[in-house]
Amino acid sequence: MTNDKRVNEIISQITAFSKATCTKSEFLPELLKLQKELIDLTFNAEHAENGDLRLWDVERHLRKMNDERGHVADDELARFIQGCKVVSNNISAEFSGNVGEQKVFRALENLSCQNGVLHNVELEFDGRRTEIDAIVFTNHAIFIIEIKNSKKDIFIDEDGEFYRTGHSMHHDCNIAEKMDEREALLRKALDRVGLNYLKIFRIVTFTNPRIDVENKYHYIKVCGSNYLPSFIEKFTSSQWYTYEDICTMMAAVNEVKCTDEYQMNIDMNGYKNDFATLMAKLEAAEESDNESETVDQPNNKPEKVVDSNAKSHRIKQKDRDYGKGIVAAVVGVTLINAALLVGSRLIKK
Repeated sequence: MTNDKRVNEIISQITAFSKATCTKSEFLPELLKLQKELIDLTFNAEHAENGDLRLWDVERHLRKMNDERGHVADDELARFIQGCKVVSNNISAEFSGNVGEQKVFRALENLSCQNGVLHNVELEFDGRRTEIDAIVFTNHAIFIIEIKNSKKDIFIDEDGEFYRTGHSMHHDCNIAEKMDEREALLRKALDRVGLNYLKIFRIVTFTNPRIDVENKYHYIKVCGSNYLPSFIEKFTSSQWYTYEDICTMMAAVNEVKCTDEYQMNIDMNGYKNDFATLMAKLEAAEESDNESETVDQPNNKPEKVVDSNAKSHRIKQKDRDYGKGIVAAVVGVTLINAALLVGSRLIKK
């Protein structure tokens, strides 16, 4: 089988990300499907299931194969490893984000006040685009919810700059500008159905109860996700929205929210091709090694090699043995003659 044919054969067995695009909700399931298919193609299926393997196991195994075959696919391996880092980071980020989001979404299901909740809303107007983690509609206000699943302490300064703190301070973003953009696009969506002058409140909620959060920006409320339902329920204002108003607002947002494809930070077709090319090249190198071993093995028994020194030694040894035999025979004859002579004299006497 030619190398190109084998590459196409491997790619045909990878069904993840077979569509040209995917939505945000499809992204993590497709990533996990891709990981499993690469594991199954690298290891046998039974080993893959029992070993609880991940992408880094695939990477380590292919690196070892390349070492054993004399580094025949260094370039292909380097490209694949780089792609693995991006895919693995995406999986980790999606899991982390989903865990935090699901925790908040479950908490919002327990709201006792009249409400409507939308999750992961993407809006776009006039070339401006934003994503809102959650929007909560109640009788008194609309709440834009930003969900953070941080392991580090948080500091938000007077200008809305968002920092993660620890041994050092790491700047994340300007949370004020992000929330301003989300509110502006949400208002555009609601203006289309004649809902103006709405009370919109902005909240950043944190799912990790063990971190400290210091907020000096007064136009955003911060709270732990466990306190979020209580804060929403206790919020009061002079405005009052009926249940019909809440349904109208939700319908207006649903009508204009984006359904475009998720913007991936990796070329999935290129990544799959890198894997297939690497596998095909390593397999070809292994077959070549096996053929060389078969050719090197002789079919006939080796001829017996006679050592000339050993032969000479054996001849000399025979000569010495022959000489000793002659000497022994002469001695024996002499003794017999002597015995006969003595016997003859005795008889005469």
